[in-house]
Amino acid sequence: MEHRNGKAQGKESATSSALGSEEMRTKLAMAVNPNTPSKVLSDLAETAPECILERIAENPRASAETLSRLAAHCCAAVRVAVAENTNTVLDVLLELVQDESVDVRYSIAENHSMPFGILESLIDDENPYVSMRARKTLARLVENNVRHGRFKLGTTEVIEPKFQTG
Repeated sequence: MEHRNGKAQGKESATSSALGSEEMRTKLAMAVNPNTPSKVLSDLAETAPECILERIAENPRASAETLSRLAAHCCAAVRVAVAENTNTVLDVLLELVQDESVDVRYSIAENHSMPFGILESLIDDENPYVSMRARKTLARLVENNVRHGRFKLGTTEVIEPKFQTG
């Protein structure tokens, strides 16, 4: 780790220097642009540094295939971004539920967009914070569904009328 003025440069400095070139700033702009085609994001993911890979994984145009590749990345922040992307397929989410990183599992446990089954699998997580967060998220989702008259029965959603006439 380099030192400047007696202080260690942290991750932010490394990110800033990595993005210092015009080429890197262009890659970052493409990674965060929601209109960037999925093929461009996929190609970009082949050579981009971690800070840009995280932005690619967050992009709503990232394909399931690209997200699947990024789910195996060594950086937990990239895997968290993959887990939070709505284009991530169920098989990848099931792998990420078993991720070695508590941060990845916790991120999944607090995500209100996760399928119930994914959240339920985290209730028995070895980490008490992940387990408790999954329980709270599930409780909130059930409470919101009951409050709005929505109930899931298998894969079919049933909407109950607030008032029945008759």
